[in-house]
Amino acid sequence: MPTHQDEIEKMAALVLAPLVEVAWADGHVTPAEREAVFEAARALGLGQRSEFCRSTLRRWLNEAPPTKVLEQWRQSLAPTLAASASRPSLKAKNRLLSEAVKIAKMDALDFEEGPAIDQRAGITDAEQRVLDELAAVLESIE
Repeated sequence: MPTHQDEIEKMAALVLAPLVEVAWADGHVTPAEREAVFEAARALGLGQRSEFCRSTLRRWLNEAPPTKVLEQWRQSLAPTLAASASRPSLKAKNRLLSEAVKIAKMDALDFEEGPAIDQRAGITDAEQRVLDELAAVLESIE
């Protein structure tokens, strides 16, 4: 029988995988992207939950996560978030896409302060593909 900790770890892996995939979309993770993923985990309420989150993130940001994990988030994230009433899952549903966009923009060159006219500024085509997939998964959650 799954424990509360098991549920947290499963949720964490599903929520963190798309964030890490955005960071890896262009083939490498920059220091800014690495920090943005850790900040996103904290913002989503996952960083303080367990050593599992921290160690998984460190591993996935140093070496790309297995393809199986990346496929699993696409299949399992929406049903898992929809079925869970836990605080991390509700925060994840509401904030996950905005955190992923922040990560995608972390390696953009800043020419001047202030918001960009183009909302896609700094987002590569590969990063946008992952963001679009994540948006589609999150939109399917009632």
